[in-house]
Amino acid sequence: MTPFFWSQVVAACAFSCGLASYQLRQRRMVLLCLTCLATLNAVHFLLLDRHTPAVMMVLTASRYVTAIYSKRRRYLYLFLVVAVIGAAVTFDGPLSWLSMAAVLCGTVGSFHASDRSMRLCFMCGNSCWLVHNLLAITPVATVMEASFLISNVLGYWKFYLRRPQTPNS
Repeated sequence: MTPFFWSQVVAACAFSCGLASYQLRQRRMVLLCLTCLATLNAVHFLLLDRHTPAVMMVLTASRYVTAIYSKRRRYLYLFLVVAVIGAAVTFDGPLSWLSMAAVLCGTVGSFHASDRSMRLCFMCGNSCWLVHNLLAITPVATVMEASFLISNVLGYWKFYLRRPQTPNS
């Protein structure tokens, strides 16, 4: 079995962690599932020999663990700086910029108090990951990000764009 095959198996496991996180209500459990998702995605990218996205996923997992214990805004700046440094150190072409942009969007979203702006940041991050994964030719991760983006867009539409139904409509 090739590293590519195993990368797709690991990405499928990451995908299942992401799906599980949508079904949980307790914030700590959601963040734990998202930590697993990011950690498995890091392994997935390492198997594809993509170091920048792997580092970005380790950073994302660290951000989720931090969020379990603290919501302090100073961590936003720390994670933004570390993401830029991590991308610079591991830079290996234009895809590095996409993975860094995705993590920057997710980081900003993670520290927003407003659900609406958080969702918009996450949609931006999902879009960057989707394009990244398409260009990196990783099919399972592409389907995963497309699913997360669609779910996020539907949630945004449901909560912020849909007109409320009147009883006589």
